[in-house]
Amino acid sequence: MVEYESLDVRGEGAARWEEAGRPTVPSLALGDRVVPLFHVSQLARALGLPSPTPPASALMAWETVGRLHRWVERLRPLGRESLTRPTESRGRTLINLTINVFHPFELLPVAWESGRFDWDPTLDDERERALERPEAVVAFAEHVEREWSDFVAEHEDELESRDPVIASLRGELRYSELLESQVWHVEFHQRQLEAFLS
Repeated sequence: MVEYESLDVRGEGAARWEEAGRPTVPSLALGDRVVPLFHVSQLARALGLPSPTPPASALMAWETVGRLHRWVERLRPLGRESLTRPTESRGRTLINLTINVFHPFELLPVAWESGRFDWDPTLDDERERALERPEAVVAFAEHVEREWSDFVAEHEDELESRDPVIASLRGELRYSELLESQVWHVEFHQRQLEAFLS
């Protein structure tokens, strides 16, 4: 187990990111080229390796519905002090992490229809300023969870039979790959949430 108190995670990580020119995280440096990544398949393609096949999209989508629900349940009892205290995730607040986890799920139904996933996490700080009260944070997360759950229920069969290519700020990838990247993203931050609240 990592002892966060002994690490200057925020300062050291931020300094390295600044020195590298503030690239999208995560990215792969290949000579002079920087390849931003959402999914391991993009890494495989950039290196000329075979891409792994993600699990079925409907199964992953339902898994994320459950994870988002658990996140909302953890948020409900929290007051402003807990929501605005810096976490070990680069000093971001729980409000910021909630936006970072939930906003992509606002965009995933749009990506399914339009073929574009325009998620820009650098705007999370701006979105955070709009959610000052604990009730607003919970309401935002509940709304996204409900809309995503409705989308998954309505498109479950299509998610099994169709896998469109999606353009994103981090390159092209299949919808199943994009969805799997968000499964990993939720899991990663959910571990941080649990550690922070324990």
